[in-house]
Amino acid sequence: MKLNTRQCWLMAGLAMGVLGSSAVAQVAPPPTQPVKEEAEYVPPVKQAAPTANPAQAAQPTKVQSTQSKRNAGQEGLSKASLPTSTPYPKLATKGKDGKIKRLTELPDILAFTSNPTIGPKSVEAMMPVLYGRRARFERIIVDNLDLYWLVTDGRIETMNLNDIQNMAEIAEMIKPLVGRTTLSQELLNRGILTRTQGGMNEYIVNEYKQAVTAEIQFETEDPLSEVMRFVLKDSIHEPSLAYKAMVAEASIKIGDIVKKAGLTSSSATAVAKLQRPLNKDAATQKAQLAEFENAFRNLSVDEAMAVFTTMRNSRKNPDISPAIKPLNVMHDRKVDISDSDAMQGTIEYRDGKTIDTRKTSAAHNAKMKEQNEQFEKKKQGKSSNPDD
Repeated sequence: MKLNTRQCWLMAGLAMGVLGSSAVAQVAPPPTQPVKEEAEYVPPVKQAAPTANPAQAAQPTKVQSTQSKRNAGQEGLSKASLPTSTPYPKLATKGKDGKIKRLTELPDILAFTSNPTIGPKSVEAMMPVLYGRRARFERIIVDNLDLYWLVTDGRIETMNLNDIQNMAEIAEMIKPLVGRTTLSQELLNRGILTRTQGGMNEYIVNEYKQAVTAEIQFETEDPLSEVMRFVLKDSIHEPSLAYKAMVAEASIKIGDIVKKAGLTSSSATAVAKLQRPLNKDAATQKAQLAEFENAFRNLSVDEAMAVFTTMRNSRKNPDISPAIKPLNVMHDRKVDISDSDAMQGTIEYRDGKTIDTRKTSAAHNAKMKEQNEQFEKKKQGKSSNPDD
């Protein structure tokens, strides 16, 4: 069942209204060279409980360099100018059930490994931004915990697009949680990634999201609602990761946190008893954290905010999350070409295989054209009625 034109416009309008510029990936043209004074974004020293305005907290510092002003008004790189013909691991992979596996990690970060233009030398400049973004989203979660709990308590799963009032409520709850830019956009705007690196990263991420929405469109009975659910969940993916990481961090020392925060309610006493190390087995750990979060949600919003604030202030630096680990952007067949012109000629892989990127481009485009033609035939075969 495919979406008709009216449904597509409705979905696009809802997504724009709910998610704003971040969702539609409006990338401001970045400077071509890293701006040193902005790239070194180091979170501040330990301080009192944060009181940052959520709307401002999610907005990265604006780069006002001469180079960025020259680039203002220029369009971003086109798909044709990106090295899309260079082989790279796709983010959209299918599971045993034949369907695309939904990513639990942030697609932008996973794309760093797939991205053939990003090597280890880029990581050093990216890490302060990763810490900074996580700190901002942690503060957003603390300041809007009541909204996050409401949004993630089944509202998206059970929403009905025919219920305009419900959609409006979900939109209002999500807005304070959504970042002003994606991670890839922020790295572009700060000049940490070049236009080619950032453009390729966004291409890889969007390729995954388009594959998921295409699958939903042709394999579900209510594609409009399912696509909107995917878009809404994707819009709060980064704050959700911040929330889950804080929950996991709190679970291993919750008894001490409750005592230090001075919480004495029965719910606080009950959740304090769940303090224990995280199990190394993934399935067991998942069940362990689910049990803890259920008990954690029984706290009042003020109590839960106090837990998170006390936990963050107990860190050596409140804005350095232990959940953020150094990135490894390499894989077995990836070559670090960050300081070479390999994208304009031959790439030699570690196993001895070589690829001429200038020759593979035409072959890749021909293959993609053939696949698109087959895809169109498949669509026509599934439905002869455009409004089905």
